[in-house]
Amino acid sequence: MKHVVFVTWKAGNAPAFEAAKRLGHHVTLIRSQVMEQAQNIDFDSSPYARFVDEVHVLKDATDLDALRARVRAVHEVRPVDGFVATVDALVVPVARIAGELGIPFTDAAAAETAKQKDRCRDVLAAAGVDSTRHTVVDGFEGAAAFAAATGYPVVVKPARGSGSEGAHVVASERELAEVLARAGAGVYAAGILVEEYLDGRFLSAEIGLAHGRFLRLAVSERSTWHRHEALETGTTIPAGIGAEDHDRVMEFAEAVVGALGLRLGIFHVEIMLGDDGTPRLIEVNPRLMGSCLPNLFRLAGGGDIFELLVRIHLGERIEPTPSTFTRYATVRWFGAADAQPKPEHVPDLDWAAAAYGDALHSLTVRFPDGDTLLPCRGNLGNFGEVQVVHPDRAASIRIAEDIVAGMADRLGFEVTR
Repeated sequence: MKHVVFVTWKAGNAPAFEAAKRLGHHVTLIRSQVMEQAQNIDFDSSPYARFVDEVHVLKDATDLDALRARVRAVHEVRPVDGFVATVDALVVPVARIAGELGIPFTDAAAAETAKQKDRCRDVLAAAGVDSTRHTVVDGFEGAAAFAAATGYPVVVKPARGSGSEGAHVVASERELAEVLARAGAGVYAAGILVEEYLDGRFLSAEIGLAHGRFLRLAVSERSTWHRHEALETGTTIPAGIGAEDHDRVMEFAEAVVGALGLRLGIFHVEIMLGDDGTPRLIEVNPRLMGSCLPNLFRLAGGGDIFELLVRIHLGERIEPTPSTFTRYATVRWFGAADAQPKPEHVPDLDWAAAAYGDALHSLTVRFPDGDTLLPCRGNLGNFGEVQVVHPDRAASIRIAEDIVAGMADRLGFEVTR
């Protein structure tokens, strides 16, 4: 029996506790009250709480000193064999602490580079992996100068961030000025990253790395909202692409991970595949794919990716075997397209199961606190999610989109889709 320490959790990654327990290990969880409150999740009511042997609660797990002290105390009582951190904000802190303790994890400096998007692009350009034009500026004048040189549209995003928060595709100087003027305090605290616009097919590669060997797990296809192209509205696993494009995407993802020096883990690499077959980087996340995507991977027939994640972080040697998918699993997320009074009740959801039967895996609607639904412009603004699984790719996508349309009709207002 080995000791696996999970640092924070979300509803989508809680099945990892069960995977670790199923493998016969002692499971410790370090919780973060701040994160749980922000996500509106309750560990004690989670069906996966029973798979955790030991729980420690911190006010804020991103406080490096507090996290380090708690991890060291845990390690002294029962030596830690492996860490698992699947939340963006915790990957770098855990990597630093793991390095101090000599416990296998991804490289802290490499993870920091991946998170700092301009630095990531600089490293990849120097390695000859990706040459997407970009710059970091501190205001409108610098952003406008870059756009004038490269041409509109351009992409504006925080130099460091996640969840599509603060990301925009802007088509004109006037729109650029409006976007930057509307930005809330702190959105671009790390700088404003301006990039050339990449056109093509939006994909992501899920790729593992253990003992220097890459594990090609999946290529998924992504959808975005036509009114705000930087907002992701869903994913289908696996992507409907040919074998040659699949290999190009995976080879590119391996080159990205290798150039950054991410030495161990499962990584989520977002890619734009051009019409000419050339992959270009959107961004790389030095952690497992988030939200419900691990569940989509399982529904599509790829197996339990959490079990693989635990085994990798415990230093096991994994034989590279291609995933064999038998179905197409699709998720669509949705939120309010524009500000709306919050409905008093969640509308009836049973109609979807009656209409689509076994193809519907789940449909959830959970309104946030407050009286108003704010316009959804980032992942945290979603209040609804539908998961569909079907042997036919087109049917999987169509059913998910039809259900979102049906929810918009029942809510009485437009949603992101």
